[in-house]
Amino acid sequence: MKKFLVVCAAAMLCCSLVRAQEAEDAGSGAVLSIIPRLDVGALYNVDNESFGVSFGNTSLYTLFEGNISEKWGFSLCNHWIQADGWVPNFLDAFGPSTMGLYHLNIPFLKNQVNNANNFVDWAYVTFSPGPFTFTLGKQVQLMGGFEYDDYDFDVNPLMASSLWNSYTCYQWGLTAAWTMLRETSTLSLQVTSDAWGRGVAVGLGWDGTYGPFSMKWSVLGYQNYLPTVSPAKLDFLVSLGNRVVWGPATITLDYMNACGDPLALASGHSVLYPAIKGHTAVASVVLDFPKWDIGLKGIVNEWNPASPYGVDANGDPFCPSYVADDTVVTLIPDDFADLPYLTAGLWGSWYPLRDSRDLRIQLAAGLSEINPMQRYISPFATIGVTWNWNINLW
Repeated sequence: MKKFLVVCAAAMLCCSLVRAQEAEDAGSGAVLSIIPRLDVGALYNVDNESFGVSFGNTSLYTLFEGNISEKWGFSLCNHWIQADGWVPNFLDAFGPSTMGLYHLNIPFLKNQVNNANNFVDWAYVTFSPGPFTFTLGKQVQLMGGFEYDDYDFDVNPLMASSLWNSYTCYQWGLTAAWTMLRETSTLSLQVTSDAWGRGVAVGLGWDGTYGPFSMKWSVLGYQNYLPTVSPAKLDFLVSLGNRVVWGPATITLDYMNACGDPLALASGHSVLYPAIKGHTAVASVVLDFPKWDIGLKGIVNEWNPASPYGVDANGDPFCPSYVADDTVVTLIPDDFADLPYLTAGLWGSWYPLRDSRDLRIQLAAGLSEINPMQRYISPFATIGVTWNWNINLW
């Protein structure tokens, strides 16, 4: 299915380019954005009373998007470089074992379906006849509420939900959207590959703006391939995004009936289980001004304490394991007894350029359970800079 969708997307793009050249359409235009980001952060590990260091969301992206004609558009986002996660000991960050800032992941060297650090975040074409919009290619699944509205390079992972940090939301597929009710509401139907890389997911979404209130609600149906489930069963990921704008203030509350995989968060490995049954709530208040933004954010991730990974053939809780420091660590239901997994913090952004937000200085500080398997909350602080270098191509 994936190869078929790639071929279809390429064919549509080629046909669109030919059509655009034949018809001189005033609605065409394209921008190439080169987006480097550099972060440095420190965390105090309450458990062993030591400091850790991170290069956060240090990364390099490119974004190529625009309109081929009045009805045809495209977008391509490439994820070239991504810094590794937390280094447990501050001094180790600059040692030969980690190479410090240069300890980076190169996504296109391991461009796997189920890898969060993927070389191609999205690649799609859009066709918009009248009130309808059709999107073909790799795109964001209908899930996650407003938390998934921000570009990845604009997100601080320490202040994102467990689902955002471990679920592979970019998948290949087709979305059909119908905008109605005086362009205030959009109904979307989507069919994509699933986050397991083994089947198909079907999503239904409703986006609406009614005065100061906006909503982004969706239901995503997919086959659950947990090792304890045979055959795979149908599961549903429900996302309810709600937002109110009042002057410079934006208040957002997202809810999802699932959490990210704590095994992936604990081990730092690729995602093994895209979504685990539980509850996720993300609340934020943002003040937006021309030269700066400031926000307060809180996140609660609560896994099913009885058995988030299901049960085995004997009806006992399934206990997955991972390797850490050459030691096999097995997760048992007791590991989840004291959850939820909490995050709360304050962040700010400053835009020093006149009449432009292309250069941003970002700061954040708060409390987070970096590893959900460890029952303590650690303080953290990060500082960074992001530059959007925009090149108008036509």
